Amino acid sequence: MFANYPLTELKQDSLPLQDESAKLGDSVLWQRFKQGNDLAFSILYKKYVQRLFNYGMHTCYDRELVLDTLQELFGRLWSKRSEVADVDVVNSYLYKSFRRLLVNKIINKRKQTFILINNGDQSFEILSSIEDSIVLQETTVEQFTKLKRAIATLTKRQREVIFLRFYNDLSCKDVASVMEMSVESVYNLVAKAIEALRITLKGNR
Repeated sequence: MFANYPLTELKQDSLPLQDESAKLGDSVLWQRFKQGNDLAFSILYKKYVQRLFNYGMHTCYDRELVLDTLQELFGRLWSKRSEVADVDVVNSYLYKSFRRLLVNKIINKRKQTFILINNGDQSFEILSSIEDSIVLQETTVEQFTKLKRAIATLTKRQREVIFLRFYNDLSCKDVASVMEMSVESVYNLVAKAIEALRITLKGNR
């Protein structure tokens, strides 16, 4: 069933939602998916596959590796659906599972371009792309360009926390789970990142 999904196309309308299940919350959909409901699984897939793809492409720039990781993640979920844990926050679970799987694939591939340097904590490479809309849609091109440049000056961990917290709208608790940090550390990291952005943007006026 999963193999028939148009994963490589990553189109937002690739999976038509055909009944009231589309209106249910993630936790209800998760329980139905665990019971073997393929529509519930399709809805969750449609909702998160593009987000996870974008997240993965900020980890490395190997499209095929990211797609392969997504295929493996959702394939594993479906094949082991009866064994998957009950989770309260589905998005946090998916991001964390995807991140771990992708990191393992990157390390196993052993390409210098994609090595994650570990100095006591996992580092993370993010390069802001034009679709990374953490600013309001009304923001001018000039302002957006300045913000992109400012984000590029942040540390790798700061860029990751900004990407998760604002681009993907995860709560600090969920970000802490994904990045395997304490909630307090996430708050501190977000605060430092925002302050660094403020100083940089102020200096660029």
